[in-house]
Amino acid sequence: MDDTTRPPRLGGRGLTPVSPRLVPARYVASIPWWALSVLLAIGCVVLGAWLGWWWMHLLALVPILWCLPGLLLTPRRVRALGYRVGEEDLTFAQGLMFRSVTTTPYGRVQSVEIHEGPVERRYGIARLAYSTASDDADGTIPGLTREEAEQLKELLTRRGIERMQSL
Repeated sequence: MDDTTRPPRLGGRGLTPVSPRLVPARYVASIPWWALSVLLAIGCVVLGAWLGWWWMHLLALVPILWCLPGLLLTPRRVRALGYRVGEEDLTFAQGLMFRSVTTTPYGRVQSVEIHEGPVERRYGIARLAYSTASDDADGTIPGLTREEAEQLKELLTRRGIERMQSL
């Protein structure tokens, strides 16, 4: 199947992509885990050489292989994130292999928060988190620029209040 006949990705029409600055931010945030994995691999190689256990060299591959998908798939995972602001609801889509599309009506939104860690602050992005009465319907949209996050927070708050008043 070529790209012209392939059906669109689930929830893919009309989505606003998140900021591409999320890719380097996720790489920087993963550095401690990568460093730990390299140290584990080095420890396995040194221990294997010291004790003469050849299989420890094979075991050294496990932490490296664990980090490989994060290194290779992060840009694609970020491109799979998107949101759509509708008239009555907010839709958020994520996932490559296991695609998830969540739609939350504005009238169900109870609180909206903007989170920004040190890495996100460095790259000028933020996460917008919203909660509803149901624990299953809470959501987080990562990789928004600060301006987008502020605008979306105001929009969700305003429309949520309007929808609640009309009930």
